Amino acid sequence: MLALMVAVLGARISPAYAARRSASVVGIGSLALEKPLRPGAGTVLDITAQILAGWHINSNHPRASYYIPTRIHVSVPKGIVAGAVQYPQARDEALEFAHGEKLSVFSGTVVFRVALDASPALAVAGALPATVSIDYQACDNRQCLSPAAVSRQVDLRTLGSAPAGGAASSENAAPSSGGLTMPGANLEETFARHGYVLGFLIILLGGLALNLTPCVYPLIGVTIAYFGNEGGSPRRVLFLAIVYVLGIVAMFSGVGVAVALSGGLFGEALQNPYLLAAIASVLLVLAASSFGLFTFQPPQWMLRWAGTARPGYAGAFLMGLGMGVVAAPCIGPIVLGLLLAVQHSRSPLFGFALFFTLAVGLGLPYIGLAMAAGSIRRLPRSGEWLAWIEQLFGFALIGLAIYFLDPVVPGHLMLRALPYYAAAAGVYLGLITSAGRQWRPFFIIRSALGVVALAAVVYLLIPHARPPELSFKSYTEQLLATAAEQHRPVLLDFSADWCIPCHEMESTTFRDPAVIKAASRFVRVRADLTAQNERNRKIIAQFNIMGVPTVVLIDSRGQIRKQTVGYVGPAEMLADLHGID
Repeated sequence: MLALMVAVLGARISPAYAARRSASVVGIGSLALEKPLRPGAGTVLDITAQILAGWHINSNHPRASYYIPTRIHVSVPKGIVAGAVQYPQARDEALEFAHGEKLSVFSGTVVFRVALDASPALAVAGALPATVSIDYQACDNRQCLSPAAVSRQVDLRTLGSAPAGGAASSENAAPSSGGLTMPGANLEETFARHGYVLGFLIILLGGLALNLTPCVYPLIGVTIAYFGNEGGSPRRVLFLAIVYVLGIVAMFSGVGVAVALSGGLFGEALQNPYLLAAIASVLLVLAASSFGLFTFQPPQWMLRWAGTARPGYAGAFLMGLGMGVVAAPCIGPIVLGLLLAVQHSRSPLFGFALFFTLAVGLGLPYIGLAMAAGSIRRLPRSGEWLAWIEQLFGFALIGLAIYFLDPVVPGHLMLRALPYYAAAAGVYLGLITSAGRQWRPFFIIRSALGVVALAAVVYLLIPHARPPELSFKSYTEQLLATAAEQHRPVLLDFSADWCIPCHEMESTTFRDPAVIKAASRFVRVRADLTAQNERNRKIIAQFNIMGVPTVVLIDSRGQIRKQTVGYVGPAEMLADLHGID
């Protein structure tokens, strides 16, 4: 986690220079309305921002509470209500001293979207002045500028319309769910990094795995009964099975296309904390069913309808459509992540392809079952292994509910609790539950899982001693004067709470044993420049600080020998310390 704090929030904080430089990194380009603003109607304001090449800004949903997020503010006149901001999909980027960890950032051309609703009483004539502002902190590959803001005034009455299909496209242009990192975002990253072949293969395997969910597994028996009643030549049964699977495909693919065509509506709804809480509640109810607290299965009339043989290919297709509906309650949480990916892309073709692949994976086993329906009259009893699988899905549903609740609960408390929850669930599934004990091979596998999970619990609960850290005294003029009188060298560190490279230096450079030993002969002073107050402005001016972290080395004669802006690694710091007398 410390490495995540590496590169997003340092600061060049020379009062005049930094403010001027920060404001030049981000500019508000075009402003456009999806459709003209009319009394009693709504529209969407597209805000296109240009980020200077070689720079990036923190996303709206950074990975730690002390990151400074990007925020969009729209001030509108009376009679107009501005809705929640739809932020673009952030990029994960690792900078040169991030040690492989990635930060959530925007770069290049980004598009923010804000819904505007006009009251019926809105004046038909006259100007509608509005102000759009972006609060951000810009960073390059090594350090960051001080927090800044850029704004632009516009008359909504004369504002032009956005191009068809949305505003300017870019790598960040797809709207996200209000900064919430959802399963869909991870899926999009898989497609972007590993290509469509691997991405769709994962979706296909996921569809196959869905057949083990509590709602889908009983449908296998229904399918065998249906095709057993149909009879006919193997070729006819094969074609019927294919049509049957196409019915499942049609139902799911239609959902994918509909969500893609809905634009930002689906993602905008998921910004509402009440809706997130409702989704989490539904997931918890489904989890309770998986643990056997009550029976949750498709209504009997659905099963009777599904099990009633309908002759011909049209009947098989309708059966497939019905199976898709019956399976929906259990696979809904998984489908939700795919819906978010489709909504991000806003591509009907991608939505169709994604859900087509999922449905094919879900339906493939039914083709084999249909061919064997003449000889298989009933499935073996579910047994303990399926009970164990149901409990596994129950824990997964609870974990997903915790994930959905994270934006609702302050301080990312839910995400911090997830590792402990996952380890505890593994202990229960591996060592406590009675399900899956009778079949010896399965018992060995689940016991191994339990041992690993127990080790994880112990690791998480044991306090881990932090390695020694170089200590500093708070900056005062008297400390520097005393060091000069005693002819001692000074290590002066300029830092800030929001400075990520500063945190990284604390976890690496200032914990290095060789650096600690070499710095022991120095008077070590730290100036905290977090606050933008008069005291810190004087310190900044006195030492001509252009950014944090900044390390100033003063020799025993009171002369500044070296001043370094940006992250300093252990080897470089050690060489600098040895060069000061």
